[in-house]
Amino acid sequence: MTDYLILLLILRCFQILLSSILPIFVSKNLLLLSDSIKKQYKICLVSDQLATGGAERCAALLSVFFEKNNCKVHHVVVVDKIEYEFSGNVLNLGIIRDDSNDFFNRLKRFRVLRKFFLENEFDFIIDFRVKRHQWQEFFIAKLIYRAPLIVTIHSYMIDLYFPKNKLLANWIYSNCYKIITVSNEIKKRIVSNSNYLNIETIYNPIDFKYIETAIKEKFEFDFKYILAVGRMQDNVKQFNKLIECYANSILPKNDIKMIILGDGTLKSELVNLVKTFKLENMILFKGEVKNPFVYFKKALYTVLSSKNEGFPTVLIESLACETPVISFACHSGPSEIIINNENGILVENQNFAKLTSAMNLMLQDKILYLHCKQNAKTSVERFSIEKIGNQWLELLKIN
Repeated sequence: MTDYLILLLILRCFQILLSSILPIFVSKNLLLLSDSIKKQYKICLVSDQLATGGAERCAALLSVFFEKNNCKVHHVVVVDKIEYEFSGNVLNLGIIRDDSNDFFNRLKRFRVLRKFFLENEFDFIIDFRVKRHQWQEFFIAKLIYRAPLIVTIHSYMIDLYFPKNKLLANWIYSNCYKIITVSNEIKKRIVSNSNYLNIETIYNPIDFKYIETAIKEKFEFDFKYILAVGRMQDNVKQFNKLIECYANSILPKNDIKMIILGDGTLKSELVNLVKTFKLENMILFKGEVKNPFVYFKKALYTVLSSKNEGFPTVLIESLACETPVISFACHSGPSEIIINNENGILVENQNFAKLTSAMNLMLQDKILYLHCKQNAKTSVERFSIEKIGNQWLELLKIN
C-alpha cells in the first residue's frame, strides 16, 4: 500500500511538472514556427526600366524568384518602359517625367520617391541602375534610401557607376551592404581602383523553363542565318565592323544570312552601310522583338563583336538555346562564359580579321561546330535562375 501511494505521488508530481513545462515548450515552438511562416522579406529593386538590357532582365528574373521564396517585391523604374515579365508592384517614375524634365519636374519625382521609401520599410534595396549624375546619387543614397543597400555593377566601364571624385564615391558607397559585380573581371578592376572590401560576384541568371517554352513559338524563317543582338544607341556593339566582317566572310556566298536584333539611333547608318556592300537581301534588321529565343534557337551561331561588356546575357541565352557562340575576349564576361572550342570560339580582343576567320571556321569545321552545339546548354546550367537566385538568398541571409 505504501509503495502504491508513493507511486501515485510520483505520478502526480510528474503530471504537475509536465503541465507546467509542456505549454511553455509547445507555445515557444509554435511561436518559432509562426515567425518562420509569417516572416516575409520586403525587397525593392531599382532599375532604369524593365526592358532592353541585361541588368533590367536580371532585375525582372530575380523579382519572380524572390516572390516564389517568401519575399514581397517592389520595383522602382526611372523610364516608362516595361516589357519583361516580372513579379511585384511597380512605382513608375517615367510616367511622372514630362518633356521638359526641368528642375521642378525632377523635384517632383524626388519627392514621390522619398515618400515611397518613407512609407515602405524594406529589408533590402537592390539598385541595378547606371549612376550618371554623381550628386544626384549622393542625395539618393543619403536622403532617400532607408534600408541596407546593394549596388550591382553591370559594366566593365566602372566610371558609369563610380564618381571619379573618390571622396564622393566613398560617401555614396561606404555604407553599402554589398557591391555586387556580374563578372570577376569587373570585381578585380574595382578592387584595384578602390579600397572597398564588401564586393562579391554574382552572375546574371537565365530562366531555362521560360526559354524552353519560348522556343516552341511558331517561327517563320526557313533559311540559314547567324545572329547578332544588341542596342544601337552607341557603337559599343560595333555592328558596323561586324557587317564588314560578314561581308568579307564566306557566309554570303554560302547563302548564310545574318539577322540583327535591336534598335537605336545608329540603325539608319547601319542600314545604309549594308546597302554599300549590296547585302540588303542577306543582312536583315528585325528591331526589338518580344521573343528573341526563337531566333537564338534557329541560328547557326550567335556572334558578339563588342568593345566591352559587363556580363553579356546574349551569350548565355544563346547557349541555353543550344546555339554556339563566337565573341571577342573583351572586357568583361565572354571569357567567363565561353570555353574555347568547347561551346564556342573566343577570339583575340578587337582582332576583326580573326573574328572573320572564326565565323568561317564555325561553318567549315562541322566536327567543331557539332561539338560546341552539343556542349552549349550544359555549359551554362550554372547560370540557372535557381542557382543564381539561391546565391542571392544566401547573400541576403534569407532561408
